[in-house]
Formats: sequence, structure tokens, C-alpha cells
Amino acid sequence: MDENVILSVSGLSKHYKYYKTLFDIKKNVIKALDGVSFEVFKNEIFAVVGETGCGKSTLSKLILGLTEKTSGEIYFKGEPLDYGNKKKDFRKKIQILFQDPYSSLNPKKKIYKIISYPAVKNGVIKNKKKDRIDFAAEQLENVGLPESTAFSYPHMLSGGQRQRVGIARCLSVRPELLILDEPVSALDVSISAQILNLLTDLRNKNGMSYIFITHDLKLVRHLADRVCVMYGGKIMEIAETDVFFNAPAHPYSKTLMESMESISFTRPNL
Repeated sequence: MDENVILSVSGLSKHYKYYKTLFDIKKNVIKALDGVSFEVFKNEIFAVVGETGCGKSTLSKLILGLTEKTSGEIYFKGEPLDYGNKKKDFRKKIQILFQDPYSSLNPKKKIYKIISYPAVKNGVIKNKKKDRIDFAAEQLENVGLPESTAFSYPHMLSGGQRQRVGIARCLSVRPELLILDEPVSALDVSISAQILNLLTDLRNKNGMSYIFITHDLKLVRHLADRVCVMYGGKIMEIAETDVFFNAPAHPYSKTLMESMESISFTRPNL
């Protein structure tokens, strides 16, 4: 396998079976994912785009081991992704930044506990208060927040600050792959630009790879190295970003771009 490939997905499927009515004898099947294959390279921003229900979230859950696949294989750096025997190893290497910074942080915990908890659980630091505070302060500095933030509770912070805390929590275990699930959709435009610039800087500094899940093709054009278009649980097209926006190959990709162009709003330059 290519040493530059950090994640390889081959023939990945996730099917859900259900009964339409109480009297049905045979189960029906929803194919949330159907034979998906792609690769993510080291230090790459790989954007996954598509309308709601296309399978983006299911894909992230399978990569994170939050649901069982129906078929297919996932490899991380050439090794089968196994959250059974090597759960702790893969939990450290693959993290997710959630969409909503208002609900993804424990409101009862101080920020230094939120940030340091994954590091303690994964053996990065010892479970001592001073170690946890010092570690959290260092992580906060990396995401542009003052040390004093460590003693705040989530409700005392703005949406942008909470998302920075979420980023610090992800980076606390030094991951190699970070899944960004609509990371700025709950934030206003100016704060979104700051968070995306921060993520870009951290990617360049730490050499991480990102899977950037989004509806916003305008952001994809600014940030992504490659674009993966999904529809109905299948991949329609994978292309370099410049190639995709200049000459989309699949009719659905063209329709998707036309629908985005019809939305009249602007974002600041990133």
C-alpha cells in the first residue's frame, strides 16, 4: 500500500433493515452506504459533500467505530481498522470535531477537565490536577485562547471559543486524522473564518489529515485538496478541487454546484 495513504476505504456498505408495517413478513433495506471506496492521503484535506441523507454522517460513524459495517474494509496506514483489540490505539489516532459547539461540551465540567480527559484516558498525561491544568493551558494556547479559560465552564464562552476548546480536546491525544463534521455551520460568518483559518494552520503545523464533511461548496473551494461527492449512499465523483470546480464530471456534481451558486451570500476571504 502507498505509504502516503493514511486511510483506505474499500467497498464499504451499511444497510439498515426494517419492517414497513407490523404485518410485513420480509424486511426492507435502506442502503445508507453502498460500496463506497476512496483513499485519504497524509496531510490532505479531503472534502465529502452532498445533500442531507447522502451517507456522509454514516461514513464518519463507520470510520470512528460508532456503528458496525455491513460489508467492506477500512484500513488505517495499511492496517485494518479494528476498534476491538486495538481500540485505544485507533481512538488516539482518529478524532472528530463535532458540528455543534453548544452541545458537544459537558456543561458540568471546567474546561481544563474537558480538554485533558482524553489525554488522561489514553495515557498521554497523569491524572493529577496540576498536570491536567498545565496540559490544558498548553492546548488552549495552541488554539488561541488564554490560560484563564481553563477554569471556565462552557456556558461562559462564546460559540467560537467553545469550538476552539473542541479543537483543543481533539488535539490533546495528538491524532493523525481529524474528521470535521460541519465544524462551522453553527457559527456566524466572521467566527467561521477564524475557526477555519485555525484548522488550516494546525493542519500545516502538525501534519494531520482532515476529512471535511460539509454542505458548503464555497468553503470546499477554499480549503480542500480533493472533493468527494456523495448521493444516495454512493460516490458520484472524486476529483482534485481545481478540476472539480472547473470541469465537474458527473451530472449530479453540476447540479450541486448550480444549487449553491443560486444562494446569494458571501464569506470573507480565508
